[in-house]
Amino acid sequence: MISLCKECASRFEKPWRSSAELCQSSPQRCEFPIGECSICGGKIAKMGELAEKGALLVGGDWDSFSVSTTIPTKVLAAEEKAFDYSPGESIKTFANRYFSEKVAAISGRKYAPAGGDGRIMFDFRSFTARREVEPLLFFGRYKKLKEGLSQTKWDCRKCGGRGCERCGGAGRMYRSVEEIIGEPFVKKTKGSFCMHASGREDVDVVNTAGRPFVLEITHPEVRKFDLGEVREEIASGGEVEVSDLQKVGRGDVELVADSHFPKTYRAWIEVEGGATKKDLERIAGFSEMLKQQTPNRVMHRRADKVRERHAKVVLAEMDDKLVMADILADAGTYIKELIGGDEGRTQPSFASLLGKGCACKRLAVVKIEDGFLDLVLG
Repeated sequence: MISLCKECASRFEKPWRSSAELCQSSPQRCEFPIGECSICGGKIAKMGELAEKGALLVGGDWDSFSVSTTIPTKVLAAEEKAFDYSPGESIKTFANRYFSEKVAAISGRKYAPAGGDGRIMFDFRSFTARREVEPLLFFGRYKKLKEGLSQTKWDCRKCGGRGCERCGGAGRMYRSVEEIIGEPFVKKTKGSFCMHASGREDVDVVNTAGRPFVLEITHPEVRKFDLGEVREEIASGGEVEVSDLQKVGRGDVELVADSHFPKTYRAWIEVEGGATKKDLERIAGFSEMLKQQTPNRVMHRRADKVRERHAKVVLAEMDDKLVMADILADAGTYIKELIGGDEGRTQPSFASLLGKGCACKRLAVVKIEDGFLDLVLG
């Protein structure tokens, strides 16, 4: 016969009752005899002690917390047998609610079911509590003002990051935008960083438009600091600037990283033999649906397939001996190949349009159509 402690018995009397009612609960309506508990073994009666231990783990700079509870399999199995006789609230649901109420009351912090500054994890197996700090996530837009920067950390291919003659002991091929942005955050938080960006530009391409990103700081020891000071330190090197910095939630990482936007590129184009007035007019009128086979230069890391993208020239003029063209293109368009043709792998191209060689000498991202992010992120 199943017997229950009065605390577990109270869970079967009605769908739920608050923790304040727990000590006043009566087993009169319960179908189970009161005695040594077949479900919790008497541990629910000691939950107050465990809640106090958990409350002491709430960080001093936390504004909010969440909780989770690990229940032994044998406890859940015993509870299922009891549910065969009478419906009730599960021990896991009861424990999470109880701990959230108690920890909030003791710590003075707000309970957040998801997205808290940290999580207090209660374990019924060992009857212990531990804490896990949630990552910090910051949305922003970066401008890459100089060529020669990769977007993310790029270890030296020869030494794998250990340092060698090829990389001058640095362990990397290029300094990265990710490092320039992340390092000031690390100084403030004492954590580790990883950047999630909406697309990327090549090492030799600048970006004056402002590319959306989310910087993730894991295991931060400090959660509150001045974002203005961070922004100033990033800009001090003259290579990268950031704007629109704000704290965001976990769901915004996927929103930003998986979003792709039309962009306007400014390209400086060298035309074989020099550009004529007719060449300039033809480039200025370009508006085509492209078929782009994976470029030769990225075949080592991309699947070989044909992609359809639209590109349109919105401005074209001479800049010294080069044609300067502003090109509005779908996300994922290979602009260098649009200009040079990539041995016919991009059709049409500026080269095929003019019937002569064309080469992209400089390239910049000057506008990104990402305004909807401001509406979603507030």
